[in-house]
Amino acid sequence: MKTRIGILFVLLTVSFCKQAESFPSQTNTPEILFGSVADRALKLEVANTPSTRATGLMYRTKLGADEGMLFVFPRPDYLSFWMKNTLIPLSIGYFSEDMRLLESFDMKPNQTEEVYNSRKPAMYALEVNQGWFAKHKIGKDAVLTLERKVSARD
Repeated sequence: MKTRIGILFVLLTVSFCKQAESFPSQTNTPEILFGSVADRALKLEVANTPSTRATGLMYRTKLGADEGMLFVFPRPDYLSFWMKNTLIPLSIGYFSEDMRLLESFDMKPNQTEEVYNSRKPAMYALEVNQGWFAKHKIGKDAVLTLERKVSARD
């Protein structure tokens, strides 16, 4: 009987470990990319998969002054973001396929009542500390430049 329980325990443990490999881990090293908006340098964490885009900056307690998260989508579309479980006050900028800023919004942390929608199809969304766009006087049509090309992945 002890042998059967031991074998069952081992099989369940192996099965659980295999399943856990398919889930994104919070300890995985994020893909980092350097870029700029209107010549203002940024260190960017890339969210270019469905799971990284869904998680975004949730549960984070800080974000560096010139750091952000770049959300990359497969094609231009009307985008919508909210701040569920996002503790940091953020601003979001929506960028077109040709990487020009369409608009930006200041977002309220940790709430789900407001949704921040792009008014035009966008392919990229950039989240930075709240007020970053205004502080650096970055407005409509500012260009997002990246050190290398980044694409959405499934």
